[in-house]
Amino acid sequence: MMTTTARELAEPVEPIDPDITCAEVFDFLLSDGEVLNIPVVEQGRPVGLVNRLDFMLVYVRMYGREIYGRQPISALMHKSPTIVEAGASCEEINARLSELAGSSPLQGFIVVEREQYIGLGSAAVLMRVMAEINMRRAEELEQQRRRAEAASESKTQFLASMSHELRTPLNAIIGFADLMRMQLFGDIQPSRYLEYVHDIHGSGVHLLHMINELLDMAKIEAGRFDLHDAEICPLEICEEVTRMLRQSVETARVQFEMRVASDLPHIMADEQQIRRILVNLLSNAIKFTPAGGRITLSFAERADGGLELAVADTGIGIPADKLEKVLEPFEQVENSFTRTRAGTGLGLPLTKAMVEAHGGRLWIESVIDKGTRVRAVLPAERVLREAKNDAA
Repeated sequence: MMTTTARELAEPVEPIDPDITCAEVFDFLLSDGEVLNIPVVEQGRPVGLVNRLDFMLVYVRMYGREIYGRQPISALMHKSPTIVEAGASCEEINARLSELAGSSPLQGFIVVEREQYIGLGSAAVLMRVMAEINMRRAEELEQQRRRAEAASESKTQFLASMSHELRTPLNAIIGFADLMRMQLFGDIQPSRYLEYVHDIHGSGVHLLHMINELLDMAKIEAGRFDLHDAEICPLEICEEVTRMLRQSVETARVQFEMRVASDLPHIMADEQQIRRILVNLLSNAIKFTPAGGRITLSFAERADGGLELAVADTGIGIPADKLEKVLEPFEQVENSFTRTRAGTGLGLPLTKAMVEAHGGRLWIESVIDKGTRVRAVLPAERVLREAKNDAA
C-alpha cells in the first residue's frame, strides 16, 4: 500500500508577509469566502498561521478594528502553528495533531521541506485520506483473515486426514504388540525379543499420543473444540487418574499426595477433557520432578463459588520470564534436565485451551529449584450445588 505524505496533501496557498496589516488581511478574507487559513511566511520560512474564524472573532468585536486595523498581522496570527515535514506520512500527521491539546482541527498545518514553506494542509483533506487508508487497511485485513481461515481449514483437514491414516495402522501395531507382550499364544523366545515388543508398544503409544495432541491443537486453532458436558464427580475422576499414573509415580520415585474432599460438589463438564487436564498436569509434574521430590494434587472450592484444581511439585521450576512462553504451542524451556524429557510442547497449551473452553482460566506459579504450581479454575456456573447437598 502506497504511503500518502504531507507533500501530496499540501495545497499551494499564497502566503502573506508578517508585516501586512490586519486590515488588509480582513479585506482579503472578505473578498474570498473560501479561504480558511493563510500561512504567514518570512524569507521562505513559516512564522505563523491566520485562521479565518479565530481572526474574525477578535477583529470584528467592539473596537477590534480600531485596536488591530493598523497593526501587523503578527499581532493576531497563531505564532506556533503545526509544521510538518513534506515526507511525513498521514499517520504521523494525524497522530501529531491528535496530541496537540487545545488545537483546533480547522487550523490545519503548514508543510515545509528543509524548513522552506511549500504548502498548506487542511484537516478535512487529512481526515478524508485517513478514512481511505483505514478502509484499504480494513479490506486488506479482511483478505488476510480469509486467507488465514482458508489455510487453517486446509491444515485442519490435512491433519485430520493424516491422523486417520496414521492412527489406523498405529492402533493395529499397538494392539498386536500388546497381545505379544501378554504372550497369549505362547512364550516369546529368546527373552530379548520380548523386550523389543515392549519397546514397540511403548513407542507406538507415545507416537499415538503425539498425533492426538497435534490433531487437538489443530481443532482448537480452527475453533472446532467441542464440549460434551456431563455431571462429573471430581473425587472419582481424581482417584481414577491417580490409579492410571501410579506406575509412573513409582518409576519416577517421587512422593504423591491427593487432597480432594469427599463432599466436593459435582461439576458439569466434558469428562474426557477434565481427565486429560489432570493427566497432562500430573504427567508434567512427574516428568520434571527429580527422584525424592513431592507432587500434590488438590481440588477445592473457592470463595467465588468456583472450583480450583492445583498440581504442585518440588521440581526444577520455570524462570519467571518463561511462564508465558510454556503456555504457547510447541514451546519448551530448555535446560539440562528438560533435554532428557521428550515432548511436543503441546501439553500445557492444550490443557490451558481445555480449561478456557470450560469458561475457566489457567496460570502457573513457579520458583527455580523450588517447584511449580499450576492452577486451573472452573467458574461457579460449572458447579452443581445440588449434587453436594444430595451427597451430604
